[in-house]
Amino acid sequence: MSNPRFRTLRAWCVWPAILATAGTAWGGDHESIGRGKEIFEREFAAETLASGGDGLGPVYNHHSCAACHLLGGLGGAGPVDVNAVALTADLANRDRPPTRALLARVLRQAHAGFASDDDTITPTILLHRFSTNERYSAQYQKLGGETIPLTPTAEERAQLQERLSRQPRKDVPWKSPVILRHSQRNTTALFGAGEIDRIPAAALEALSDAQARAGEVSGRVPQVGLTKVGRFGWRGQTETLHDFVLGACSNELGLEVPGSPQPVNPQRPSYSPNGFDLSADECAALTEFVASLPRPQMRLPAQPERRAMAIDGKVLFEQIGCSQCHVESIGPVKGIYSDLLLHDLGPGLADPVPAAPGFFVHSQRPLPPGTPEPSQQQQPQQFPQGYYGGGSSLAGLLGLSNAVQFAVDPKTGVRSEFRVLRTAVEQEWRTPPLWGVADSAPYLHDGRAATLIDAIVLHGGEADPCIQRFLELPLTERFAVVEFLNSLRAPEGL
Repeated sequence: MSNPRFRTLRAWCVWPAILATAGTAWGGDHESIGRGKEIFEREFAAETLASGGDGLGPVYNHHSCAACHLLGGLGGAGPVDVNAVALTADLANRDRPPTRALLARVLRQAHAGFASDDDTITPTILLHRFSTNERYSAQYQKLGGETIPLTPTAEERAQLQERLSRQPRKDVPWKSPVILRHSQRNTTALFGAGEIDRIPAAALEALSDAQARAGEVSGRVPQVGLTKVGRFGWRGQTETLHDFVLGACSNELGLEVPGSPQPVNPQRPSYSPNGFDLSADECAALTEFVASLPRPQMRLPAQPERRAMAIDGKVLFEQIGCSQCHVESIGPVKGIYSDLLLHDLGPGLADPVPAAPGFFVHSQRPLPPGTPEPSQQQQPQQFPQGYYGGGSSLAGLLGLSNAVQFAVDPKTGVRSEFRVLRTAVEQEWRTPPLWGVADSAPYLHDGRAATLIDAIVLHGGEADPCIQRFLELPLTERFAVVEFLNSLRAPEGL
């Protein structure tokens, strides 16, 4: 019997076709994939293009996709020095909330991306490392930005990793009534992303149902708005691979692309380019290249003793319960070792940029005969989102915590009311695929875990019983589990 806590999508009958549809299947030809590879490796420059685009920036984190996706080969994960830094606004005194106008004014003084001229507030923005404007450096440092070399040495990278492990989050005092919170996101590997894009929503729903029946873990299907299922991002906040690629182009490189504008220029908030930095065809080619990256593979050690240990470790991985969330296969996608669901991993991994909430159907009723055609306002509205999904602890002040959404099925005339599903959104994380994990250190959403052992023991919340069983294993068996994980390698030849 299904657990109603997780029936947030299938319970709604308004647009079932949307829920049954997986992400777009990309199957570009060799010429298109080759063109996408060139764009992926291209070092963008800050210059006006013939199309009216302005190239790299005006704020950006690096100059190419390949500069961040490099571990284990082209398209892999990234080291800590290319982490994205999110800046989230919070209230210094939650017992005395300010007016929206005051809050917006103070936030605009910090960074123009936080609040528009009409006082629309975006609780979380990216704190970009670089800008085409020389004045940005002083603002970046004032907001707590850390100076990181574009190409750090091994020693500099190790020092950065050690500091991040000690202090994965930090607060920056600001003018009353605001405090600013830093958090980070580590670059994920893109291997096998095309296969993930094709996983049906129904497969994720089935995994959620199975976990609810078993009872130890309780994964939630990531929702994008009311009707879509998330497959990408640390919070599962992005539905399709194409959306994920477009978001990275705009957020990380500052490129103006169709459907995803470049970030606000903090020195010139009203500025916008006169054209695109990448055309729709170029964006499609880029996605086709990413979708063509092969899935990682298990490669057992050649030495007989280590090989046997890795095989035993796989059995232990399943016996202690890791495979409840790190499911070996989802439908036709083999060896992914993820359920792609959101799980509560406890307060130790809480983050100020929470997962987007789920919605459930609170009520449904047919509209009376003769009711006018549904207006645009009656269609599903996206839950207000900050950077990479979610809101912030300002949600109550901004009227988001009790958000109610309405949608009308134009075919049946049924009006559905949706309400927010109460979950620990600041502690929920999408289960990262473990395929290729041996070549993707550091680990966890912000890269705070330098080793696999670090990553394992930092799990909490729903994972507590599993981690306890792991720690109770004899040392040789714990080594066997790690040996198994070290056999999950990035694709060869990239």
